Amino acid sequence: MQQVERSWDMLKPSARAQVSLNPIRNWVEHVVPQVEREGKQEGRPEKKIVFLLGDPTAYPKFQTPNEYKEMVANSVGKIDGYTDFFGDIKVRTQLAEVLSSHHRKLEADDIILASGGSGALFYATLALAKPGDKILMPRPTFPLVKAFADFYGIQVVFYDLNPGTWQVNILELEYIYEQNPDIKFILVNSPSNPMGSELSPQALIEIVNFCERHNNLPIVSDEIYENMIFEKREFKFISDYTKTVPVLRCSGLTKKCLVPGWRLGWLALYGEGDTFKQVKQALRNITNILLMPNTICQAALCDVYKKSLEIIPQKMEELHARYKALHHGLHDAYGISVGETKGAMYSTLIINTEEFQDIHSSIDFAKKLQQEQNVLVFPGELFYGDKFVRLVICCDLEIIEEACKRIKKFCTDHKKM
Repeated sequence: MQQVERSWDMLKPSARAQVSLNPIRNWVEHVVPQVEREGKQEGRPEKKIVFLLGDPTAYPKFQTPNEYKEMVANSVGKIDGYTDFFGDIKVRTQLAEVLSSHHRKLEADDIILASGGSGALFYATLALAKPGDKILMPRPTFPLVKAFADFYGIQVVFYDLNPGTWQVNILELEYIYEQNPDIKFILVNSPSNPMGSELSPQALIEIVNFCERHNNLPIVSDEIYENMIFEKREFKFISDYTKTVPVLRCSGLTKKCLVPGWRLGWLALYGEGDTFKQVKQALRNITNILLMPNTICQAALCDVYKKSLEIIPQKMEELHARYKALHHGLHDAYGISVGETKGAMYSTLIINTEEFQDIHSSIDFAKKLQQEQNVLVFPGELFYGDKFVRLVICCDLEIIEEACKRIKKFCTDHKKM
């Protein structure tokens, strides 16, 4: 039988898929290799120092604790079939009890389990905004919600955080809302990725008051780094400061429990009466398409979360020591300063571009630092900011010390004459 030769045409992706871009992944997958191919400088240090992706388990001191692994191992076989698409009812009942505040008792129906904190943010965004709607986001910020918004045709309006303190400028918020009174919700993120900053109690109160003045504008609160603060004190949630503003808290096990691969997060709804009645139905519609997260981790969720409250303080001491080492190692570096960090697992280098002869942006800084010193950092433009780079500070202290030496040399080499 004669074979017929065929030619294959290249398939064309949809226009919507082509505008969907996570700039963090794009930098790692495309920019870093391109810089490596095109601009690697002879004589640079051989050992690569990577301060890029925020996976704590990639570092020796932040491996997943064995206690968590045993809890998950013991949960195998407890829930093997489909659950309610919001998540297993018993698990949600337990988590609702844990997450209830002093003035708002949550029920199982107020909890939606998701695929990580990003899944919770995805649910909240799609439940509250449709194509053409506007949402209010901080700048700098992690780019994930912006990626969701671009994919679905939702417009993003940025509000700038005050440089240095990274607190909210309420006067700017008022002006922005005056120009955009049809905004659907405001996003807050504390502790912050990328800045490692924490919104003060005063800032949280000001945001709540702002929302109350504008018809109880909903708050979507990205709290994936909850309890990850350097100070030994109780962490404050924005939902603790209001009885009237609807708050959608997005969190998960990912960072604080050192289990990013488990992909288990939650959306917790804080509101009175029928505030979320229609939103819950919308969330039902979404989860009926995407279904629930994996059931093995669901069964262990509450045990792991409660155990993390004992383990987090010691891990934060480790991170604080690394921040101090970075700050000490670069305190006299030319043209840069270490940004103030209060928690999470990040720090920033603030760049005074006017002090350098050939560095005009944080993208310039990041690319040249890779080319010349084999140190990899993320530029601020990926977070919709500028003149800073972000570092994940989970690596061992001796690596931070070596990185400081390289960064100081790099800054001196590019000093404006």
